[in-house]
Amino acid sequence: MRVTTGMIFDSGLSQIQRQNSQLLDTQQQVATGRRILKPSDDPVASARALEVSQSKSVNALYAANQGYASDALRVVDSKLDAANELVTYVRTRAVEAGNGAYSNSERVAIASDISQQFSALQSIANSQDSTGDYVFAGYRSNTQPFVGSMAGGITYQGDQGARTLQISSSRNLPITSSGEEIFNRIRAPIGSGFVLSAAANTGTALVSGASLSGYNGHTYAINVGAGPTYQVFDSTVDPTHASPIAPTVATSGSDTTLSFGGVSMTLTGTPAAGDSYSLSTVASTFDVMGNFASALNSGNDKVNRFAVTQTIAGMDASQESINQVRSGVGSRMVEVETQQNINGDLDLQYAETLSRLQDADYAEVVSNLTQQQTYLQAAQQSFMRVSNLSLFNYLGS
Repeated sequence: MRVTTGMIFDSGLSQIQRQNSQLLDTQQQVATGRRILKPSDDPVASARALEVSQSKSVNALYAANQGYASDALRVVDSKLDAANELVTYVRTRAVEAGNGAYSNSERVAIASDISQQFSALQSIANSQDSTGDYVFAGYRSNTQPFVGSMAGGITYQGDQGARTLQISSSRNLPITSSGEEIFNRIRAPIGSGFVLSAAANTGTALVSGASLSGYNGHTYAINVGAGPTYQVFDSTVDPTHASPIAPTVATSGSDTTLSFGGVSMTLTGTPAAGDSYSLSTVASTFDVMGNFASALNSGNDKVNRFAVTQTIAGMDASQESINQVRSGVGSRMVEVETQQNINGDLDLQYAETLSRLQDADYAEVVSNLTQQQTYLQAAQQSFMRVSNLSLFNYLGS
């Protein structure tokens, strides 16, 4: 094959450019610490590194959610702790109010204190987190859950949902609890129930006694009409209130005893048309506290004694409800901590795998860099010598 001068120059230039390209790649490996600069450097390792990087990114998202979940659960736990302390305090005040030596003025003072505690509990139940969401509103986190007052009664405007965060590929963790279940669904001991006056009643009649020996656990609503007349509705059997029960009514002085469904309840005072009362195995903590304050302000010993018994039982049930939810919150906090440890280990494993696939061996890379510099210098020197080969250099000498 005939070798021309042009071929010699083209070949020399090609070799120098190839050595420069290799030297540049090696310099980038030294600068970045990465063995793979582009997928074509190692297609198999590049594909595997992409998969591991994606898994590491997803793991980072789970780690962020775990942090948010931990913060949210701590908020719930702190609010429940405050509610539990308040309920315990109200129970203590109920025990004090049962002291027969207390005067009416002292009981009125306790009633004033209970009113303040009522507002404090409502504030706790309406707690918001750092983002402004209501903690105990369920899914309706933008809606204030407990509205109203002691005088008119409290209404729950949230729902039964519990917001969740995904803390792993297979776990959606509840981070809130429904306020309805915590504060509005406290349960009486088996065989007993809560007999309460409606907060909006305008008459003076309050519950002063109840015999529940034959109580079947149903929910009853007692409505007062003109006269007064009384109608009882069994909400358990007839939720529509289409078929009222005619109670047996007995009056004695200022007391009125209503007998129905194997139970009897006594009202002391004068009811007004439109007043209502209830008998149920479940009640609202707010209703129990409101009835307690009304009883203390009534000045009637029988009403006060019955309210004290109801309040102690109600606060015990409220404590049980709060502690049950709080126990679940504690369990979830432990679960988050465990998952955080698992995620930390996974993140370390992903980092080690990526390092093995992508990171450069500095000893090898530096050695290659030195070798390629030598090759480049040799190529440049040889090209200079070849390019200087010319017959004209020797003519005339």
